[in-house]
Amino acid sequence: YGAAVQGAILTGAQGAVNSAGGGQLLLLDVTPLSLGIETEGKHMSTIVKRNTSIPVRKNDTFTTLEDFQTEIDVAIYEGERSTTDGNNLLGKFVIDGIERAKAGVPQIVVTFDIDANGILKVSAEDKVTQKKAHIVIENQKGRNTDEQIERMVREAEALNKADEIAAKKAEMRNDLEEMIIKASSEKKTKDLAESLQEWFDEDGEEASEIDLRAKIDQLEKAMQKL
Repeated sequence: YGAAVQGAILTGAQGAVNSAGGGQLLLLDVTPLSLGIETEGKHMSTIVKRNTSIPVRKNDTFTTLEDFQTEIDVAIYEGERSTTDGNNLLGKFVIDGIERAKAGVPQIVVTFDIDANGILKVSAEDKVTQKKAHIVIENQKGRNTDEQIERMVREAEALNKADEIAAKKAEMRNDLEEMIIKASSEKKTKDLAESLQEWFDEDGEEASEIDLRAKIDQLEKAMQKL
């Protein structure tokens, strides 16, 4: 995922430069860019933050989007953008055999483990079925130059607001789509659901946050009358 960057840390007695000025200069390898996985709406869910010293082991817990989903795609990215579109894809794998349950019930623990040589192992395990899957990503020394890393960080800072808006709209589109599915199963809201589905298919991707909120509110009011 790129050459490890060395960060200089001054230490002495009790971890700081002592009064005699006899501190030591320790060079620690750190992650040059944040590492994480893609979640709904192409969101970059960071697990290991930029400039984390290695070796390191960190994990987070994720769940399913659909009822009775039995597998999950795990896509690993590096970068500072909040959306994966602006980050680098490092690899992907699939974990199957996960707990068959309603959306949001299964718990999948994703672990990032980076050893002293910069080799990244990403694993996923279902807490109930204990099914596991993993991928190993070799340290590709020099893949990202200092200039490339600095450029990615600057771009992320400059585009942070736009990424936040895009992530919010993606979340709203997912919410509306789920609501349409539920409303289509009810006789009194079926016609409205079909109408909104047509609108969603034609204009949903480019719809503004205001338009998406209006459609969500419209459907919520109809569902509340049931």
